[in-house]
Amino acid sequence: MFKKTMDKVFVIGGVALDMTSTISKSSKDFTSLLHTSSPGHIKQTLGGVGRNVCEAAMRTGAPAFLVSAVGDDLAAQTVRQGMQEIGMSTQYIQSIHTHPTAVYNAIHSHSGQLIAAVADMDIFDIIDSDKIKTTLHSEKPSLVCFDGNITAKIMATIAETSVQLGIPVFFEPTSVPKSLKIFEQPFTGITSGAIKFISPNQYELEAMSETARKTLTTDTISRNTLSDEAYTLSIKAPAQVERMLPHALHLSHMIPNVITKLGEDGCFYTGRSPTTNEPFIYYFEPEEVDHVVSVTGAGDCFVGTLVANLRKHLAYIQPDNAMLWKQIISRAQQAAVLTLQSDLAVSPNINKTLLYSN
Repeated sequence: MFKKTMDKVFVIGGVALDMTSTISKSSKDFTSLLHTSSPGHIKQTLGGVGRNVCEAAMRTGAPAFLVSAVGDDLAAQTVRQGMQEIGMSTQYIQSIHTHPTAVYNAIHSHSGQLIAAVADMDIFDIIDSDKIKTTLHSEKPSLVCFDGNITAKIMATIAETSVQLGIPVFFEPTSVPKSLKIFEQPFTGITSGAIKFISPNQYELEAMSETARKTLTTDTISRNTLSDEAYTLSIKAPAQVERMLPHALHLSHMIPNVITKLGEDGCFYTGRSPTTNEPFIYYFEPEEVDHVVSVTGAGDCFVGTLVANLRKHLAYIQPDNAMLWKQIISRAQQAAVLTLQSDLAVSPNINKTLLYSN
């Protein structure tokens, strides 16, 4: 399906130091915690959507490299050291002396409820897009993935460069506001055809579909959308799949492989034949979860393991290959479950057994 380049996967996006402060005492009245210090425990972990995706892809068996930025501070040292200790490369992590390393600082109640949080992510706004362009030209990875933390300008640079090099792109939307960045630049992923895969949740899917209807409607898409209206769901799936299907069908005219995450309800795939434009829809039931320790990073690990499997099967992946999609989606779901059962953003139990070999 895609021409062969080098074997690497490049993930372009956020890396952060996550600090979680959990208050020891139990209190129903959070106002008693204000204007004073409280005993508790503080945990530092590596985070950032791009970094989480990259680690999960690496643990699954892909030669994955993170492209991001850190400052010149103690947090940067912690991030670099932490990545190196688990075998992640820091070769493409830019050092920016004018901004601090991204930090997410959350305060949790005794029961784990979020009380407040501060996210300092401004450094991602000044990542050098020229360096990213140069890196893509020199390394020619087989697959590029980017998250919603980077700027619309950088997204456009990735799209333009990837089209030139024939590299397929995977977009992890990250949040509703960040998912809409791909509509901001004249030459963006959504209009360039660079993005071949996308992994929204139901809210991001709806927002992107509605934005596309308002800003990118063409005669061709309008005609195809009219034919979509006659499409009825022929598979057994939760009611929300039927509600989300029109949005997925619409978005698939611009991004041919839409993998919609439904949390505890599983996920569904919407694809388009590159020759006939015929839609293909598959629903995947959720994997069983014995217990949940933390939901942090589960979606990122789903994407990371998915990306690792896509990279391995790029030459064969087609919307009508239901068996291959079933195999790789199932493995991505297993990675998410492993992380749900871990207190880390990426479970160290994710491994190469999740890389499908047919």
